[in-house]
Amino acid sequence: MSANNESDKKSVAARLVCMAQERYLLGVSEDGEPFGADRTRPHLAILLRAGKAGLRAQLASRYFAETGTVAGGQALTDATLVLEGLAANQRPEKLHLRIAEHRGISYIDTGRTDGKVIRIHRGAWSIIDTAPVRFLRTKLTAAMPLPPPSGDVNGLWDFINIAFEDRPVLLAALIAALIQCDVPHPVLALFAEQGSAKTTTTRMLVDLIDPAPVALRQPPRDAESWVTAAAGSWVVALDNLSAIPPWLSDSLCRAATGDGNVKRALYTDADLAVVKFRRCVIINGIDVGAVRPDLAERMAMIDLRRIERHMRQPEATMRQLWHAALPGILSGLLELAATVHHRLETLVIDDAPRMADFGRVLAAVDQVLSTDGLRRYTSRADQLSEDSLAGNPFIDQLRQHVREPLRSQSGADLHTAVTPAGDHWRRPKEWPRNGREVTSLLRRHAPALRKLGWVIEDDGARNHRNVLLWTIYPPSEDVAVLRASQSSHPSLRRPTPSSITVAENHAARPDDERHDDLSA
Repeated sequence: MSANNESDKKSVAARLVCMAQERYLLGVSEDGEPFGADRTRPHLAILLRAGKAGLRAQLASRYFAETGTVAGGQALTDATLVLEGLAANQRPEKLHLRIAEHRGISYIDTGRTDGKVIRIHRGAWSIIDTAPVRFLRTKLTAAMPLPPPSGDVNGLWDFINIAFEDRPVLLAALIAALIQCDVPHPVLALFAEQGSAKTTTTRMLVDLIDPAPVALRQPPRDAESWVTAAAGSWVVALDNLSAIPPWLSDSLCRAATGDGNVKRALYTDADLAVVKFRRCVIINGIDVGAVRPDLAERMAMIDLRRIERHMRQPEATMRQLWHAALPGILSGLLELAATVHHRLETLVIDDAPRMADFGRVLAAVDQVLSTDGLRRYTSRADQLSEDSLAGNPFIDQLRQHVREPLRSQSGADLHTAVTPAGDHWRRPKEWPRNGREVTSLLRRHAPALRKLGWVIEDDGARNHRNVLLWTIYPPSEDVAVLRASQSSHPSLRRPTPSSITVAENHAARPDDERHDDLSA
């Protein structure tokens, strides 16, 4: 009796494997996750183990529909192990969330049950039934409305109240999210006072480019919860941030360039679970304070205007109007995105910002709409960099203290020179404790300082002391002003601290000679 039962189990497991091979194309993702794709919709991947939405659950349902009997748990487990082995023999494939690119053509998964895909190619967009890529849908993947053949993106401004100068920046961020999947994306930041519809605006933007049943997320508690929150959707929107702690700042930066996490797989001792992603991030808040310089370089900031009381509408009315206008706005956005996508093939900008790919999209938007968004974006980026420097007490003090060029200064030298003396001064919490922390601060803030005209380089510890030594020049115009002031008023000469050696013989050289010295 026991042998017959064992034979039945194997028979059911084998039938499940055959059913899966007949119905699905098996494969494995770049992260090592086995999946199947229905042969009638090969562009939609289904993970083998994904709960109720997984391939295992679908097999159990199909088995009952075809046989009228229920496949036992052991038979499903045995079949799943076999399918995992078969999938592992396939070449790893990239599974895309919402957006994909193949041979210069962009594809957008509409998330609809009919499997429709939007294709952007040669300056036009169209709706097709399948695509030469594989999309992965999660519990956070909702359906897009089917856009009509024509629409008007300007309808967006009936719902989003921003300055005219910020419109091309916002449009470029939305377009980049629709046509670029394997490049860094800026962190879109919506900051405004209370009553400016920050949450509603953020939800509308998510509805437009990556609709989800839960459009907004609470700020994560730690780096691991951030990975969990961000792994399931292409656009991640964090609502009502009051501060950006260092770990979250680093996580947002990594999400722009390609974040990831590795940990032990559930219920195993040796296997690893790998989560790797690049995301489009939207954040909103009233005031998060000064952001760290690496995040400031990756941020596209938009100011929302306050909505006057007489202009406010009930939430239900606003949502109804929005859903009615959404298909036409999406159609207009796709038309603009297709034009931009086509122009990117030949567009070149001379002075690219830190987010170079986004800068090209923004420059193309400016060409199409005759706007000046790139200048607006770079200006705000410089403002954010200035704020990030002023927000760190040591770097702010260093900028005030260093008035003439310095050479061969260790972190300890700078720590001693910049730290104020006297009992009246109280050390801020963020103040570095030693030279090593000074070096860490300088490395983090050096790009922002250079953007404001500072020369800041280290020698890689290639010196007889085997200590990292810094060369720091303030902006050349500051030195020139100081020299002129000292020449006219000798009494105004600022005494040089004994712990800092000022390179007087280099200060009067032209900028090109000073840079030659640095490269040497």
